[in-house]
Amino acid sequence: MGLAGGDLLSGWRGALLKEWIFATLITAGSGLPETPTLPFPESGTGFTGALRPSYTGAALYAAPAGLFLNPAAYAIPLPGQWGNAGRNSITGPARFSLNASIGRVFRVNDRFNLELRIDSVNPLNHVTFTSWDTAVTNAQFGLPAGEDAMRSLQALLRLRF
Repeated sequence: MGLAGGDLLSGWRGALLKEWIFATLITAGSGLPETPTLPFPESGTGFTGALRPSYTGAALYAAPAGLFLNPAAYAIPLPGQWGNAGRNSITGPARFSLNASIGRVFRVNDRFNLELRIDSVNPLNHVTFTSWDTAVTNAQFGLPAGEDAMRSLQALLRLRF
């Protein structure tokens, strides 16, 4: 009942601070599987599409500074040979997202209501990468191939009668 024996949320404070609704959605997960590829056909195989490289045995995640994957972990197979790198053998970047919403309906009288709501996507502005570049011969190998959306806010003010 409050320090002075009265209701803490009465009067204008109660009208301003009561009945707010806060909602949040957190999504987290490990990275999706990705496959290393050679973006060109290998001569002598009879196959014209992209193939997989050969795994050299080097640690894939012991990447040099500035990269997330180690380019030395893969090599181009000899002409006429198939690469031995496994399908889905790379774990993509971990996923994390947080969305939040806050809102309230203000009752003006029996006939009118005023709704205020603010929705936010990624309010922390936390960068989350979607995947790695896994084309072995590409200079961008081991770097992020994309990122999720940056912070955005959307406000709604609705009068109901």
